[in-house]
Amino acid sequence: MSGLLILRPDDAGQVATLHAKCFDDAWSAASMRDLLKDPNVLTLGIQSDGQLIAFAMGQTVAGETDILTIATDPDLRRQGLASQLIEALVKRMGERGVMRITLDVAEDNVAARELYRAHGFVEDGRRPRYYKAARDIPVDAILMSRFLGIAR
Repeated sequence: MSGLLILRPDDAGQVATLHAKCFDDAWSAASMRDLLKDPNVLTLGIQSDGQLIAFAMGQTVAGETDILTIATDPDLRRQGLASQLIEALVKRMGERGVMRITLDVAEDNVAARELYRAHGFVEDGRRPRYYKAARDIPVDAILMSRFLGIAR
Protein backbone atom coordinates (compact mmCIF):
# COMPACT_ATOMS: atom_id res chain seq x y z
CA MET A 1 0.00 0.00 0.00
CA SER A 2 1.33 3.41 -0.88
CA GLY A 3 1.08 6.49 1.27
CA LEU A 4 -1.15 9.43 0.70
CA LEU A 5 -0.98 11.08 -2.70
CA ILE A 6 -2.59 14.07 -4.36
CA LEU A 7 -4.74 12.92 -7.26
CA ARG A 8 -4.50 14.68 -10.62
CA PRO A 9 -6.70 14.90 -13.74
CA ASP A 10 -4.94 11.82 -15.18
CA ASP A 11 -6.38 9.84 -12.25
CA ALA A 12 -10.00 10.66 -13.21
CA GLY A 13 -10.71 7.19 -14.60
CA GLN A 14 -9.65 5.41 -11.41
CA VAL A 15 -11.45 7.99 -9.27
CA ALA A 16 -14.70 7.55 -11.25
CA THR A 17 -14.40 3.74 -11.18
CA LEU A 18 -13.98 3.67 -7.41
CA HIS A 19 -16.79 6.20 -6.93
CA ALA A 20 -19.11 3.98 -9.01
CA LYS A 21 -18.15 0.99 -6.88
CA CYS A 22 -19.20 2.93 -3.78
CA PHE A 23 -22.25 4.99 -4.83
CA ASP A 24 -25.41 4.38 -6.86
CA ASP A 25 -25.32 7.96 -8.17
CA ALA A 26 -21.69 7.86 -9.30
CA TRP A 27 -20.02 10.80 -11.00
CA SER A 28 -18.62 10.38 -14.52
CA ALA A 29 -14.94 10.33 -15.40
CA ALA A 30 -15.44 13.66 -17.21
CA SER A 31 -16.95 15.21 -14.06
CA MET A 32 -14.11 13.84 -11.97
CA ARG A 33 -11.54 15.19 -14.43
CA ASP A 34 -13.12 18.66 -14.23
CA LEU A 35 -13.04 18.56 -10.43
CA LEU A 36 -9.45 17.29 -10.39
CA LYS A 37 -8.46 20.22 -12.66
CA ASP A 38 -10.10 22.78 -10.36
CA PRO A 39 -7.43 24.61 -8.31
CA ASN A 40 -9.96 24.93 -5.45
CA VAL A 41 -10.37 21.15 -5.19
CA LEU A 42 -7.93 18.94 -3.30
CA THR A 43 -8.28 15.20 -3.79
CA LEU A 44 -6.19 12.87 -1.66
CA GLY A 45 -5.93 9.19 -2.47
CA ILE A 46 -4.49 5.93 -1.24
CA GLN A 47 -3.30 3.27 -3.67
CA SER A 48 -2.45 -0.38 -3.31
CA ASP A 49 -0.54 -2.17 -6.08
CA GLY A 50 -1.14 0.79 -8.38
CA GLN A 51 -4.91 0.76 -7.86
CA LEU A 52 -6.82 3.51 -6.12
CA ILE A 53 -8.49 2.05 -3.03
CA ALA A 54 -9.71 5.21 -1.27
CA PHE A 55 -9.97 8.93 -1.86
CA ALA A 56 -11.36 12.11 -0.33
CA MET A 57 -12.24 15.23 -2.31
CA GLY A 58 -12.66 18.68 -0.77
CA GLN A 59 -13.49 21.99 -2.41
CA THR A 60 -12.50 25.28 -0.81
CA VAL A 61 -14.60 28.37 -1.41
CA ALA A 62 -14.53 31.61 0.59
CA GLY A 63 -12.31 30.15 3.30
CA GLU A 64 -14.40 27.04 3.94
CA THR A 65 -13.86 23.54 2.61
CA ASP A 66 -16.73 21.26 1.70
CA ILE A 67 -15.95 17.56 1.58
CA LEU A 68 -17.56 16.63 -1.72
CA THR A 69 -17.10 12.89 -1.43
CA ILE A 70 -15.12 10.17 0.28
CA ALA A 71 -14.92 6.70 -1.19
CA THR A 72 -13.29 3.54 0.13
CA ASP A 73 -13.31 0.26 -1.77
CA PRO A 74 -16.19 -1.69 -0.18
CA ASP A 75 -13.92 -4.71 0.32
CA LEU A 76 -11.45 -2.59 2.33
CA ARG A 77 -13.76 -0.65 4.62
CA ARG A 78 -13.27 -0.51 8.39
CA GLN A 79 -9.47 -0.53 8.02
CA GLY A 80 -8.92 3.15 8.79
CA LEU A 81 -8.47 4.38 5.22
CA ALA A 82 -11.25 6.98 5.38
CA SER A 83 -10.00 8.13 8.79
CA GLN A 84 -6.51 8.59 7.38
CA LEU A 85 -7.91 10.65 4.49
CA ILE A 86 -10.14 12.81 6.70
CA GLU A 87 -7.30 13.65 9.07
CA ALA A 88 -4.94 14.43 6.19
CA LEU A 89 -7.54 16.68 4.57
CA VAL A 90 -8.24 18.45 7.87
CA LYS A 91 -4.49 18.97 8.45
CA ARG A 92 -3.88 20.37 4.96
CA MET A 93 -6.90 22.65 5.14
CA GLY A 94 -5.81 23.95 8.54
CA GLU A 95 -2.36 24.70 7.12
CA ARG A 96 -4.08 26.70 4.35
CA GLY A 97 -6.01 28.80 6.85
CA VAL A 98 -9.41 27.16 6.38
CA MET A 99 -11.48 27.71 9.51
CA ARG A 100 -14.40 25.34 8.83
CA ILE A 101 -14.95 22.07 6.98
CA THR A 102 -18.47 21.04 6.00
CA LEU A 103 -20.09 17.97 4.48
CA ASP A 104 -23.44 16.33 4.03
CA VAL A 105 -24.26 12.68 4.52
CA ALA A 106 -27.37 10.57 4.02
CA GLU A 107 -29.37 10.25 7.23
CA ASP A 108 -29.45 6.46 6.85
CA ASN A 109 -25.65 6.18 6.44
CA VAL A 110 -25.02 5.51 10.11
CA ALA A 111 -21.45 4.27 9.64
CA ALA A 112 -20.39 7.46 7.85
CA ARG A 113 -22.10 9.68 10.41
CA GLU A 114 -20.26 7.86 13.21
CA LEU A 115 -16.97 8.20 11.32
CA TYR A 116 -17.43 11.95 10.92
CA ARG A 117 -18.44 12.39 14.57
CA ALA A 118 -15.29 10.50 15.60
CA HIS A 119 -13.30 13.14 13.69
CA GLY A 120 -14.92 16.09 15.44
CA PHE A 121 -17.75 16.86 13.04
CA VAL A 122 -21.08 17.90 14.54
CA GLU A 123 -24.53 17.73 12.99
CA ASP A 124 -25.79 21.23 12.37
CA GLY A 125 -28.49 21.06 9.73
CA ARG A 126 -30.64 19.02 7.40
CA ARG A 127 -31.73 19.04 3.76
CA PRO A 128 -35.08 17.24 3.51
CA ARG A 129 -35.38 14.47 0.92
CA TYR A 130 -31.98 15.33 -0.59
CA TYR A 131 -30.74 11.84 -1.48
CA LYS A 132 -32.90 10.10 -4.07
CA ALA A 133 -30.69 7.80 -6.17
CA ALA A 134 -31.68 4.11 -6.05
CA ARG A 135 -34.10 4.76 -3.19
CA ASP A 136 -37.82 4.13 -2.98
CA ILE A 137 -38.17 6.98 -0.50
CA PRO A 138 -35.81 9.99 -0.56
CA VAL A 139 -33.61 10.41 2.50
CA ASP A 140 -32.63 13.62 4.27
CA ALA A 141 -29.06 14.89 4.09
CA ILE A 142 -27.52 15.58 7.47
CA LEU A 143 -25.24 18.62 7.37
CA MET A 144 -22.12 18.38 9.48
CA SER A 145 -19.19 20.68 10.14
CA ARG A 146 -15.93 20.91 12.02
CA PHE A 147 -14.28 24.16 13.03
CA LEU A 148 -10.51 24.41 12.78
CA GLY A 149 -8.41 26.78 14.79
CA ILE A 150 -9.79 29.10 17.44
CA ALA A 151 -12.12 31.48 15.59
CA ARG A 152 -15.77 30.53 15.24
